[in-house]
Amino acid sequence: PEDVSEVQLAFLRILSSRASQNITYHCKNSIAYMEEASGNVKKALKLMSSTENEIKAEGNSKYTYAVLEDGCSKHTGGWGKTVFEYRTRKTMRLPVVDIAPFDIGGPEQEFGVDVGPVCFL
Repeated sequence: PEDVSEVQLAFLRILSSRASQNITYHCKNSIAYMEEASGNVKKALKLMSSTENEIKAEGNSKYTYAVLEDGCSKHTGGWGKTVFEYRTRKTMRLPVVDIAPFDIGGPEQEFGVDVGPVCFL
């Protein structure tokens, strides 16, 4: 983050026992998590942690996110949003540093991302 020094971030991580962050994916004709038609998560977003670990829809539970709202599960022609949440006891993993959407690049597809603040507890 631009407005937090590395020293400040290091102290927040050291003095906290857990951390969380939300990512909101705004979509138009783009799958963010689960595709309603197939029921699978092959097109789900991947996130990159500060420690360069992939945070995904499935796999090792230490590196999977939760989905709080999934409004990007089918191509409707309108805008929707999906809200991802990653919680961890390994505070070094946050903030999220990169986002990889997969269902993009086609005609009539658009997306946007809101990266929420990290909450250190």
